[in-house]
Amino acid sequence: MLLNKIKLLTILGILLLLISACLEMMPLPSDINEPPDFSAGDTTYLLQNPIWDESWGFQSPIEMSIAPDGHIFIADSIAHRIFALEQDGTILEGFDALSNLTDKDGNSLSPIDVDIDGKMNVFFIDGSRKVFRWNQLWNDLGIDSIAISATFINNTSEEIVTVSSGSDEWQQITNSLEWHLDMDNVFWSSDESTIDSLLVPHLFFDASTPENDYADFYYASPLSKYSGLSTAKGEDSFIYLTDSYFNRLVRVNFLRSNLIKLESDNVVWTHRGVFGHTVADSGTGAGTINDPVGVDVDFAGNVYYAQTGNWFSIHKIIPSSSPASSSSSVFQPGENDIMDLFRFSNPLDIAVDRKQFIYVANTDSKEIQVFDSDGKFFKKAGITTMTVDTTLLIIDGTDTVAVDTFLTIEIKGFLSSPRSITVDDRDVIYICDTPNSRIVRYRLSNTLDENVTGEK
Repeated sequence: MLLNKIKLLTILGILLLLISACLEMMPLPSDINEPPDFSAGDTTYLLQNPIWDESWGFQSPIEMSIAPDGHIFIADSIAHRIFALEQDGTILEGFDALSNLTDKDGNSLSPIDVDIDGKMNVFFIDGSRKVFRWNQLWNDLGIDSIAISATFINNTSEEIVTVSSGSDEWQQITNSLEWHLDMDNVFWSSDESTIDSLLVPHLFFDASTPENDYADFYYASPLSKYSGLSTAKGEDSFIYLTDSYFNRLVRVNFLRSNLIKLESDNVVWTHRGVFGHTVADSGTGAGTINDPVGVDVDFAGNVYYAQTGNWFSIHKIIPSSSPASSSSSVFQPGENDIMDLFRFSNPLDIAVDRKQFIYVANTDSKEIQVFDSDGKFFKKAGITTMTVDTTLLIIDGTDTVAVDTFLTIEIKGFLSSPRSITVDDRDVIYICDTPNSRIVRYRLSNTLDENVTGEK
């Protein structure tokens, strides 16, 4: 009986202390460029200034990605734009083509996700069944000409054929390992309209084409709605898409399309996207998908995705490389903290860094949760913590017991609704706080050895 009373009084004392602390001891910063006071002691995530807000031109920054060259690309759905920034916040010049995004018919595009691969393809989606692309390298160097026909030699028979660009035979030969290109017999054109169509954002993949609909055996591809996008790391020629309509993860492969000569005299292939296969399917267990949103890929090729449906919010899988094999789940319920039920509240994005640490935008809880490569909880970002040294008085009848204790209190609210997250090679966390039209950055207090601040 006495033990139960002590437990009850202890709980009441803690609740009163938390309420008092929230109301009197933890005011939020009045200036969003002024970081809140963090507790001394253990390593914590510190807010980096300045905050990138509406003065950068943001209206609804909803997703981000960091390119191999360190540039940060931010998709803004209301501005119909993809911003390109240096890591210090400087807005880059030469990316005007990513402003006022439209399709080939002049309809405005509202990007909801963006990612960049090793070929400097900037891919983005708008929530439809389509994927669009803009290439930074081609624009930096300029396109001199495009091949209209070329000669190919069979590696075995040494047969020689000359085929026209864009023909069925061209598509077959250029994507076959049995043939190689005779660079001395390529016929070039400098047609401006064709070159211009490659230099502006353009359609890369459309699930509704007969080719892709036929290849997607078990689903009606024209109904797909892509909610998340991630490129593969390195030189892998494919991307991943989360399909929120069919609750699945899709792989889209690259096929050679055009041969172009850059003004630097480099000759490179352009590619188009074709349906590959369904990597993970609908379900409620580990490695299955239910209402998918964000997706990311690490250097080893593992795929991580966040979802808002039942039952597990965060998954890590080893993806299948073909339809004949199945993906396997790395994290398991009861073994990895990141798979705990009810840990997250509407997590809308996920990112992984070079050490395979995992960052989850726990959107409705107004925080970022960080896990190590084994899915073990590490720390939170976007919150204020304070350790309170206090004494609780436990009273039972005429007996009073004083208990010295330390309480760690979390104060949330600085982040309104963290919608997206990414991490650079310096372990700086970038967060789209979408309702506030701003990008907020955090960094561990024991890694503040580089200047990560900057002005516009």
